[in-house]
Amino acid sequence: MTRLTLRPLFTAPLTHLLTWHVRHAVRRPWPPRWWLLSGLAGAWLQQGVWAAEPAAALPPAIASALQTAGVPADAVSLLVLPVDGAPASPARLAHQTQTVRQMASVMKLFTTGAALSTLGPAYVWRTDVALGGPLKPNGKLDGPLYLRGSGDPGLVMENVQLMMARWRGAGLKDIQGDLLIDRTAFELPPHDPAAFDGQGLKPYNAGPDALLLNHQSVILRVMPDAARPGQVRVSMEPALDGVQLQARLQLKATGPCGDWREALSLDMRPTSGWTQHGIRPWVLSVQGPYPAACGARDWPVLWQGEGAGDYTARLLHASWRQLGGKLGGDIKAGAWPANAVVWQSWVSAPLGQQVRDINKFSNNVMARQLFLSMALPSQPVVDSSTRSSEVTASRAASAATAGAASGPATLDQARAVVSQVVRQATADGNGHSACEGEALVLDNGSGLSRLERSNARCLGRWLQAMWASPTMPEFIASLPITGLDGTARKLQNVSGRAHIKTGSLDGVAALAGYVEGDSGRRWVVVGVVNHPQADAARPALAALLGWAMKDQ
Repeated sequence: MTRLTLRPLFTAPLTHLLTWHVRHAVRRPWPPRWWLLSGLAGAWLQQGVWAAEPAAALPPAIASALQTAGVPADAVSLLVLPVDGAPASPARLAHQTQTVRQMASVMKLFTTGAALSTLGPAYVWRTDVALGGPLKPNGKLDGPLYLRGSGDPGLVMENVQLMMARWRGAGLKDIQGDLLIDRTAFELPPHDPAAFDGQGLKPYNAGPDALLLNHQSVILRVMPDAARPGQVRVSMEPALDGVQLQARLQLKATGPCGDWREALSLDMRPTSGWTQHGIRPWVLSVQGPYPAACGARDWPVLWQGEGAGDYTARLLHASWRQLGGKLGGDIKAGAWPANAVVWQSWVSAPLGQQVRDINKFSNNVMARQLFLSMALPSQPVVDSSTRSSEVTASRAASAATAGAASGPATLDQARAVVSQVVRQATADGNGHSACEGEALVLDNGSGLSRLERSNARCLGRWLQAMWASPTMPEFIASLPITGLDGTARKLQNVSGRAHIKTGSLDGVAALAGYVEGDSGRRWVVVGVVNHPQADAARPALAALLGWAMKDQ
């Protein structure tokens, strides 16, 4: 994640998500996690790869960049080692590799790699719908409609609208009862989006939800009004039921665009009016000067409403009304009946596609959804070519071995599952892992945490293990390509030569991944800076990639 960027939600991935439902690859159910549990990976990862760190000085380009940034060498961990982990191939560079540090979004490498390994690239999430009464020929449902979430990270507004359009296509027009939402797949503490850094309106601070819709965010589209010269037009996407947008912006004819959002004030608050369908009226107001030099701009905003289900209710009702649907009752929480029969299921994009958005654009809430999903009970695998489902014995055995519970997924369970997967994969022939104890501390799986941490040695072992795993192609393809896309596009010195995950927090700068050397050999590279001047040390991390590439 690049300096807590807003990019993950509303750039390229949003357009990708629109077509996910027609892009499912035909995959068979993923086999048991044999490569983790048999100890085969340990044969590749002998502890002797680097028993002691070299005492050699840092490469000159790296040392110079650190000096310029005012960052001491002991605030930095650096590691370059061969991807194959062969004992005869020691690390080319190992500096402070056992020092535990915060790694920011680089921690997503543990989450996404573990998910690919345990769930498999073809894993999908199902959002189920059940009828609570008879559906009449005239389209009326005499009773409630039940909607059950399973943690889909990619249920954005386009998919919500298509899901509901399929309800209409199946004959449903008028829900005479309530629309009841079952989000009990996750059992979570209350989420305060402002708790981490006080930026509660930033989409990167969204919390997980078993029925996460559109990442609980809206886009304010701001532009000079072509129909009314001198005026500014603001629209909100998607529409939320019961929300009135009040925009009072003054167009500035002169001056640069600059940081235009800093000059605007934004406020969300309840207002007077009748509560309808369980939804209270709210106002979203934005006011202030807007430079004409900015042209058209997007402002992604995390919705701040009344409780976890507020955004969900507003989006569902607005979308249903846009499709011509009617609702007689409220939209509220409700348990899925034990005897309910699934009427329809929305099937997500497969995991192999979703990890690309998580890693390339460092999407925090998607990573948190994936983290919790690994603690869910075994779920069906859907063959996208036929839409038929099949529960496999191997999936159930895999989930049981990893420690997934039979009830709702919790953070503690997710931490235990991912920790076990990583430690088994990084164990040597004697069962000792480089990721034991403080070498790997997980919190929410996204890296947006001051608790999550690891060291370069553990992460390097994990990257070696993923290189040796059956899901290596999907894992590497999910990483940003330096100089070309995602959060690594600014790393031009090794453009097209590395797949790198980056991470940023205040006082933290990190990157990790795979670099192709001039010799054609590939290297695992890890670089982490923990220092108040960490952001200024980014040229040193870029120099690390350049040094790793020059292996001849």
